[in-house]
Amino acid sequence: WMGLYLAKRITRPVQMLANAAREIGAGHLDQRIEPQSDDEFGALTEAFNTMAGELAASRLKVEQTTVALEQRRRYVETILERITTGVISINASGAVTTINSAAARLLGIPRSVIGQPAVGVFERPDLEPFAALLRPGASSRHAAREREVTIAREGHEAHLTVVATPLEGDTGI
Repeated sequence: WMGLYLAKRITRPVQMLANAAREIGAGHLDQRIEPQSDDEFGALTEAFNTMAGELAASRLKVEQTTVALEQRRRYVETILERITTGVISINASGAVTTINSAAARLLGIPRSVIGQPAVGVFERPDLEPFAALLRPGASSRHAAREREVTIAREGHEAHLTVVATPLEGDTGI
């Protein structure tokens, strides 16, 4: 009986920790274990409970940040859609990432160009002044550039001021 009792005192806490670890791995971060003793297993159980609490707090913080980022994204998108100035953004790879309604209407570009290479989007003859801004060596990567351009749209000339501004990110560009 003594051997079984000692084996149970060792295997039961280990089994409880293993089961709780599986629950945590499955995403149930509210999983806690009641310490059965004040020995090493009790300390291990307390450490496990502390870790589980920290994981739950981290998950909550990530969820709150995700909600805040989504709200911020919707806010910026709403502003871009409501302004009458055309806005087009192009990522470092040269693909169109944003085109608001005003830009699509002014330039006669469908909104479906998002994700396409900007060079291809601006290859039409009437959009040549925009394509010139995208060519290598056309300007400094760090300075905003402003240029007056004239494009022919539906039999009329449109005089536009184009401002190309690099957006700085974590890498500095």
